[in-house]
Formats: sequence, C-alpha cells, structure tokens
Amino acid sequence: MSLPNVPDINPLITLTREKVFHLLLASVAMEEMSMSHILNAEGEKIQKILASDEVSLEDLLRVNQSVERIMRTMMKNQMLLLCKLEDILSLEQSLGFQEHHEEE
Repeated sequence: MSLPNVPDINPLITLTREKVFHLLLASVAMEEMSMSHILNAEGEKIQKILASDEVSLEDLLRVNQSVERIMRTMMKNQMLLLCKLEDILSLEQSLGFQEHHEEE
C-alpha cells in the first residue's frame, strides 16, 4: 500500500484559492482510499475466519460484530465526507473555477 503524495506545505508557502480547492479535493480522495483499505482488511478478516477449520459459532458472531462496528463507523464517515465534498463543490461554484476551466 502506497501513501498518498501531498505537496510539502510549510508556513512560508503561498497557496492560491484554486490550489487550496485542489488540495481539499485531494484530501477527500485520500480519505476514500483509506476507507477502501479498511474495507479490504475487513473482507480479508472474514475470509480468514471462514477458511479456518476450527471456527466456532461464537468466533463467527464476534467477527460479525466487529465488522458491523467498523461498517457503522465507515457509514458515518461517508456522511461527513459527503458534506465536505458538497462544501468543496459549492466553494468551486462560488469562486467560479468551473467557468475558468471551460474557457481554456
């Protein structure tokens, strides 16, 4: 798994509004990628326990409960990301980035 590449931002850097907009979009994308890795890990956890010969009903129920907790947390996070994305897109419209790109 590779880590996302974020530009080096230090207190001396100057960012335009458009660059900030792109960084905000990138942050949403990175959070989505992180969640996909978590979902994959949960799937692997389920596959591992199902492949085991010595699995009890209690083990299955514990894994199911664990995966359910993770899924609930991820659904909440998805709602927050949706709000963040909507805010970013409204920022794009209010700053007129779309018209700028269409003219080019």
